[in-house]
This record gives sequence, structure tokens and C-alpha cells, in this order.
Amino acid sequence: MVSCAGKTGLVFFPAFDWAISPTHPEREERLLYTRDQIFEEGLMDLPEIVEYKPRLATSKDIARVHFCVPNVESLVTEAHLIAAGSTLTLSDALENGDIRNGFALVRPPGHHSMMVAHGNRGFCNVNNMAIMAEYLRSKYGHKKIAIVDTDVHHGDGTQDIFWHDPDVLYISFHQDGRTLYPGSGFPAEMGGPKALGKTLNIPLPPGTTDE
Repeated sequence: MVSCAGKTGLVFFPAFDWAISPTHPEREERLLYTRDQIFEEGLMDLPEIVEYKPRLATSKDIARVHFCVPNVESLVTEAHLIAAGSTLTLSDALENGDIRNGFALVRPPGHHSMMVAHGNRGFCNVNNMAIMAEYLRSKYGHKKIAIVDTDVHHGDGTQDIFWHDPDVLYISFHQDGRTLYPGSGFPAEMGGPKALGKTLNIPLPPGTTDE
């Protein structure tokens, strides 16, 4: 095997056929602007960047994480399967030693989707990150997973899925839930009785800068 341990894998999927409304903030332009910037900066010309094509996640991949009501097929579109499958593509490349890390620049989003999924919640039907975490554990035997979520909104779905799981550390930096959807993610939310301390919420005031 040729070592590519210094490379970063990138998957891009803007989901042209999935939209909430033409003017909604969660739309394809978000990713297209980022993609344009990546090209303008010449990042795709770097030998350290490897672009991968996304693939479809399977119903089994989703069912490892979600109890879908009434079933997986009724809950997802092809766009959801590709967004989730993108993370699995990068997982395989990482585990095969082809890349050192990866970035899935994809939509639809996922971190508001909870263990019991029955429709669009915060524009999320299935939880891409949780699907990847369970894939890594089931296929590759990883015992411990850490998820660090830096979205402005609290990832209440990811928290719900791993609330009782002592082997997943969930850390979320987000805007204070008293000022923004979904109204959760307070420091006292620390995990279930057998996973206490495996959820770490760090709510920040609106307008907090990088510094």
C-alpha cells in the first residue's frame, strides 16, 4: 500500500435537488460559495488534498443509529443518503491509510436529528455524524469516539443519540440556548447516569468572536 498519511480527503455534495425554499439560509449556495473559495485559494491544486466522490449510505447504516418512523425509506431522500454516505467514504479512506483526515462539505445537515426520527427537525432528517460514528465502531471496531460540534446551534440530536453511551464523548460549542434554537445545550446537561460527564456543553454569548 502506498502511504498517503499526510493527505486530507474532501467530499463535496451541495444537494442541488434538495431545498427548503429558494431563499432559506440552508441552501446550496452555502456550499457553492465555500467551494468557489477553495478553488480561488488554489487548495485543490495542492498534492495534499484528495477529492473523493460520495456514495450512498444504506438503510442498515441509518438503522444502526435511528428508529425511523414509520421506516427509513419514508424518511430519507437520495440526497440524505449521499450526505451520510460521504462521511462513510472518508471513513473508509482514513481506515485504509489513504488519508490522514477528511472533510465532508455536504448537505442536507444532520445534528438535530435524534435517535427516534420521524421527519424534518431543524432541517435534519438523519444524523450524518452519528451514522459515521456507528459505522466506525461496527465496521472497524473502534471502542471510543469523540465528536466535537462547533455549529452555532446546539447539536441536540447528537446529544440525544449518545446520551447514555459511555464510549462516545460529545463536546458542543454553540450559542447560548436561551437565545437560539433549539434552546438546549446547557452545562448541566452532562449525559445519562452511566455516561455522566461524556456530554460537555459549552454555551457562548451571541456575537462571541474567535478570540
